[in-house]
Amino acid sequence: MVCPMKRALLLLSLIWLSIGPGGCDDGGKKTPKGTPVVAGDFTWRLSEGPDGVALWTAPVARRIRSTDRAPGDTRSGLRASAARGEKELVQLIVDPGSGPLALQAPSDPALASAALLAGGFQDGALHTLTPTEWGTIVRPPPGGPLVLWIELAIAADAPAGERTIPLRVDLGGQGITLPLHLYVFDFALPAERHFDSLLYLSVADLMGPGELEQAAKDRLFDLRMTPSSPAWPSGLSYRITWDSEANPQRCAAFYDEPDENPAYAVGVLAPKYLLGEGWNGVGFPDSMFFQFVDNSTPRPSSFCGESRGDHLGTEPYNELWIAWLQGLAGYLDDTGLLDRGYWYVQNEPQDQADYDVAAHLCRMAKAAAPGLRLAVSEEPKPEIAEHADGDCMYDLWIAHVRALEPAYAAVALRRGAELWLYTLDHDPDPYFNPTREGVDGTHMRIIPWVSWVQRATGWAYYDFGRFFDGPRATYMAHLFREGAEDFEYLRLAAGGQQATIDVDTAADVTARSVAPSTTSWARDPDALMTVRHELGRYIEGSRADPPVLAAEGARPRGAYCVNFQDPAGAPAGPVAVGGVTCEKVGWSAFDAEAGLGWYGEFVGNPGITLTGYDDVSGVSEALRSFVYDDYGRENLFEFSLENGRYRVTVGAGRPARAYPNDPHRVMVEGAWLIEDEPTTDAARTFERAREVTLTDGSLSVVMGGRSALTGEFAYTFLSYLLIEPLD
Repeated sequence: MVCPMKRALLLLSLIWLSIGPGGCDDGGKKTPKGTPVVAGDFTWRLSEGPDGVALWTAPVARRIRSTDRAPGDTRSGLRASAARGEKELVQLIVDPGSGPLALQAPSDPALASAALLAGGFQDGALHTLTPTEWGTIVRPPPGGPLVLWIELAIAADAPAGERTIPLRVDLGGQGITLPLHLYVFDFALPAERHFDSLLYLSVADLMGPGELEQAAKDRLFDLRMTPSSPAWPSGLSYRITWDSEANPQRCAAFYDEPDENPAYAVGVLAPKYLLGEGWNGVGFPDSMFFQFVDNSTPRPSSFCGESRGDHLGTEPYNELWIAWLQGLAGYLDDTGLLDRGYWYVQNEPQDQADYDVAAHLCRMAKAAAPGLRLAVSEEPKPEIAEHADGDCMYDLWIAHVRALEPAYAAVALRRGAELWLYTLDHDPDPYFNPTREGVDGTHMRIIPWVSWVQRATGWAYYDFGRFFDGPRATYMAHLFREGAEDFEYLRLAAGGQQATIDVDTAADVTARSVAPSTTSWARDPDALMTVRHELGRYIEGSRADPPVLAAEGARPRGAYCVNFQDPAGAPAGPVAVGGVTCEKVGWSAFDAEAGLGWYGEFVGNPGITLTGYDDVSGVSEALRSFVYDDYGRENLFEFSLENGRYRVTVGAGRPARAYPNDPHRVMVEGAWLIEDEPTTDAARTFERAREVTLTDGSLSVVMGGRSALTGEFAYTFLSYLLIEPLD
């Protein structure tokens, strides 16, 4: 369904009830209206455990800590659901004191294979996962639980429906049988990988003792990961194929190492790993053909004997460079590889001079080799794509998740560009960041969900080797595959097509309920398990409507007000808005029991997350108090509330002073209420309202962040939040 939008950002912020009868349509076709599913509980104690032994299970995205113990809720057996051709993980945990344990391999026609992984802890959290032979005796670590993962590979011809597979367990000589309830969806995951990645890692480091590079690449392919250079130990860079002493026609003809050992020749390795000659015609989805010299240097200082001069290049240098691009593109076209990779031109251009270079290199390459894909590590921005010297749109923008501007990203996507996201180690809450110490697996698994909503199709990370322990994938590496498989579910729910800007599908109905924005996304592993299972049912046809993730809010439906202030400071007396008495809230971190609070980089740092009160006339008492982040960072406020329709009013600004150079930014439930608006002496405060429909049991408000107008982090002063129920 193609829905014309007044603003590109609106597509990203629609909530599921806004697409229903009377919504936009195309030839009478309407996007299915989702129906809510309440997050289930996938964490329980197994009733089959013998006396004195606590066996339990939890979703693998719930990262087990060494202090975790079995819950009180008791149920029978383990549960899993998966499509044909999928690998699904089941987690079995044994509390300390159980003694030695051994598992026997499950056997069933629905399983192509099953593997056993034993968990290890680092800094008190599950980290390593060591392949273990079935029947091997394993013991809990001192003072912590034993964590075992069962990796089920679903057969291509597995019968659809639910089945129970007996799992034999030997506990200190006492034998028990755990029922493994497996639901096989009536569809198969495609063999091709549709969620891309640019992962810098050493393939050599992933090779176990006596292994060849094929084994390491098989491991990466199985985990749905794409290394930066799939053709390693060779590559398509100019240093190998063009400006190389080994090239008999140096700088005049493309050299694919025809005289090399096939195990080291790019002419053999590139087709093998990109066109899938080694994997039944399915290869890695992408490759970085070559990249910038370093972060501030796109091209080498000397090329084919000619000095470059400044980054724009001299005319003789550029002529030689153009010849290389044409030679590369011609070879790739002849071998069917042209659309399987890109030239990674520049990394994080910093200023207008860098933008000038990025635009110049784009125009040069497009004129010389129009079929060659160009990538830049930057969010889509007009300073590059709409340069004064001539427009040139990069094919692939790799955007830092904190810098992404969805409105202009939509412009780039409409012009045929592709968008990927990347994270950095210091990215704070409320953003996902799988490299932050000790975070749950949701930080990795949610990336493809957020990407789908933002119309991104890949993720990049500069040091993915840290997610491996030698040749073995660690906790987060396994969660990467889980998320990549979720992306395939979304794609199947969209009719087997990638997400497209301005086109709404059933997959969007579900994805927006899970991750409506880059800062607001489902952090509960049980909720993810629920919606993924129901999405599988929708794809196979056993569920009529796409699932919409719902959660019960802690507060009953009603009118509420939050006055953001120092709870112990001014105003000291009660504050009311619209006849509703306000709860006084400062910078308290989110508390599940209280059902409210903040996520943010500096939440808990009283020197940065500040409060204020302006004792001025002419404004309400609620507008006089405010909270603000002195560094201008994004912060997410969650307010747990029963689902339904509400009118949400936000008060913002500072009544005593205008901030013409600090545009305010406030987002409610994924849509901008105040979008990059400065305050003036004539209008120092905002009072804005919109109607929303809650399905996840929590109202989300994001304030602050980097302004698209100034390019800098800017002050946002948030005063109050009024919530009124609607029929």
